[in-house]
Amino acid sequence: MRDCIFYVADQNMAETFTGFLNRPNFHLSMGCGAFHFSPLLDIARAKGKTDGGLWRHAGSLCKGYLKTHHKLVVALDRDFGGSPGQAQIRQDIAQQLLSAGWQESHFIVLVIDPELEQWIWQDNIHVESALKYTRPPSLRAFLEQTGDWPAGQDKPTDPKAALEKCVMRQLRGIRSSSLYRKIAANVSVTNCRDTEFQSLRLQLQVWFP
Repeated sequence: MRDCIFYVADQNMAETFTGFLNRPNFHLSMGCGAFHFSPLLDIARAKGKTDGGLWRHAGSLCKGYLKTHHKLVVALDRDFGGSPGQAQIRQDIAQQLLSAGWQESHFIVLVIDPELEQWIWQDNIHVESALKYTRPPSLRAFLEQTGDWPAGQDKPTDPKAALEKCVMRQLRGIRSSSLYRKIAANVSVTNCRDTEFQSLRLQLQVWFP
């Protein structure tokens, strides 16, 4: 049996988790004990289903991993067509997982509000590097000038729209999921203050002290 399976909504999210969890000694930055992680064996995604499909079918999609993994992390965005809201999504998926045979203490459901891009935005040189952004001004200053990242806020008002604007400006609209991995592999874990990310860190610390 492997330690933990991360079942995510799409390829961008798979790349982000890989970036965070595939660093050398990643457990030290997460503040937990060491556990085995392989992107090939420990990340799965809802191919063709994305966020809404994962919300509706999490139980059946994750049932098979009861035989292969001790713990389960399910992650998806709150913002998708027909979304019933963060709390209801979490409740619905948890009920499906319990019905499928997962013990409540062996899984966590992360519903990122509003979307994954919330995790990767930091006023950090590594974000600029991944986006091939060149100063001056700093990327934070540029987005403040455009009104996308108001002064005093930890994140842009619309994290996904801000990323798209930067991709269009710096990468001429060419965006690969690997961009998410590159950013997540280098940004500060401590400075990612999103509540769902912090819930993940705390759960890993409980599971792997």
